Amino acid sequence: MRRSPRLVGTVGLLILALVVCAVLAYQAWDAARSQRETADNTLRDYARIADWQLTQQAKNQLLTQVVTALSSQASQVDPAHLERTVMTPAQVEDVARVVVEWCRCLSGVRYFFRYDWRDGTLRTTETDLSDADLAWARDTVVAYTKSLPMLRDRRVLAFGSPDGRFGPLKNLAVILTNDSYAMLLGERNKRAELLVFVVARDIDRGEPVVVYGFATDPKPFLSPVFENIRGKSGSQTTLLPRSLIGELSPDSILSISVTTLAGSEVYRSPGWAAPTYSAADTIEANFGRLVMRVSLRPDFAGMLIVGGLPRSRVPALVALFAIAAGLLTVALLQLRRQQQLARLRTEFVSGVSHELRTPLAQIRWFAELLHLGKLRTEEERGRSAGIIDQEARRLTYLVENVLNFSRSEKGTNRVSPSPADLDHEIQDVIELFAPLARARKMTLATALDARAVVMVDRDALRQILLNLLDNAAKYGPQGQTIIVGSEIAGDVARIWVEDQGPGIPHEDRRRVWEPYVRLNRSAESATGGSGIGLSVVRELVELHGGRTRAEGSPGGGARVLVELPLNQPKQPTGATESADSNLQLKVMP
Repeated sequence: MRRSPRLVGTVGLLILALVVCAVLAYQAWDAARSQRETADNTLRDYARIADWQLTQQAKNQLLTQVVTALSSQASQVDPAHLERTVMTPAQVEDVARVVVEWCRCLSGVRYFFRYDWRDGTLRTTETDLSDADLAWARDTVVAYTKSLPMLRDRRVLAFGSPDGRFGPLKNLAVILTNDSYAMLLGERNKRAELLVFVVARDIDRGEPVVVYGFATDPKPFLSPVFENIRGKSGSQTTLLPRSLIGELSPDSILSISVTTLAGSEVYRSPGWAAPTYSAADTIEANFGRLVMRVSLRPDFAGMLIVGGLPRSRVPALVALFAIAAGLLTVALLQLRRQQQLARLRTEFVSGVSHELRTPLAQIRWFAELLHLGKLRTEEERGRSAGIIDQEARRLTYLVENVLNFSRSEKGTNRVSPSPADLDHEIQDVIELFAPLARARKMTLATALDARAVVMVDRDALRQILLNLLDNAAKYGPQGQTIIVGSEIAGDVARIWVEDQGPGIPHEDRRRVWEPYVRLNRSAESATGGSGIGLSVVRELVELHGGRTRAEGSPGGGARVLVELPLNQPKQPTGATESADSNLQLKVMP
């Protein structure tokens, strides 16, 4: 079938609409992806800011702890009077524990030590240290001290305070710089150990003089610093600006983890979050090369972004695209159905025209013969009048069929049931159809056994039976016998019509009731047909609350059944009171 330009244009527009929908969906997805990527980058930047703040604050506070613990002892060293100005390891410990009591960071100290640079002697408060432990502490101190840069600026520093609260103000005889204070991590006996010390150097020569320090478990020494930074010790410091986090506690937003370069963990804040948005930094060698890592908690991270983290739009976009594709599919199916209906309507008009033309031609032909007086005998004139009457009835039946179908299409078909003797009504329709059957050289037989009065619209029942009889006559062979039967089956009255044609294939027995449907066997026959007969039957039967179905007949043809509900109890009539209760076959020539 040739496709019209309008149909092709419509299909093209629908496909274009789907393509536009796909492009818009992609753009929306890409915008959401870009927005999410920007939000993720922003949160990672916040994590970097917090990590930088953590690093700076940690270095400041760690340096404060070391300076507080050891600077007082180192500041008293005078290279010119070493014997009376140096302290023993025990004295270094006593001073340190007093001055850093506030931080409670010395609980993990194993021993205090003093290393004399000039004679290479290491003295400790622990007398049971192994030679390996002593060698490790000595080698670590010496290696770090030798790595210190040469002193170029040897300005004299003062120690104490003018008011004497922290000792009398005096000039130092040694140089103490920031890089003089060190915290070096090592591995001793399969556990991490932190060596904390300060190097006092001669102000005149710039050479090391003495080193004071202690060896400690890293966690007790480092934990107070990070706990203080987290705000657990009343600190007002924060790793993110207050303008950003508002009233939220920094501890509820951030997690902190501190590890060695080897990966050993020395500190982790409670509730450590997976590092979705995190940053890490490694601090200088004199701070043990600790790796500081800050992570934003995912459940609070969205609060740092205006409007929150954008949600993924993929499910919604996929759903919308699926809906659009579904609508396009439905539209294409509807267009295809419309094309099919257009073709079926064309065939219907052609079939109806053929059906109407045949009786009209017959009526016109014999009317002209009568009008022109070309029929000489009374018998010929009577036969012509009979044919005119027969074809007029056929024409009336066809017109009523089309009208019923038209009302059915509009939904305006109505029935007016009234009590009727079913078998009697069937017999009247058979007598009405008998002349048409005889013209086609067919025989009508009845097997009526309903014997019931039912509520039925007589005109509708007549149209139902005429359609069934006409269908059987069209698609059966010449000389066949058409059987019309009736019976009571439970609470329904059943009517059937059997023919001796090829029958209806099982897969088509539901489809034959649809409008315009003509099976291949009928569409290719010379009989023709409009394709609405059985559709009208189904509509009228359903208006009565009944059902229809098609099946094979015992004789090999088709059997079409109609079931109508019984609205009154079974009542025998005078015409059937003397009939046998068994089914009787009556043949009408």
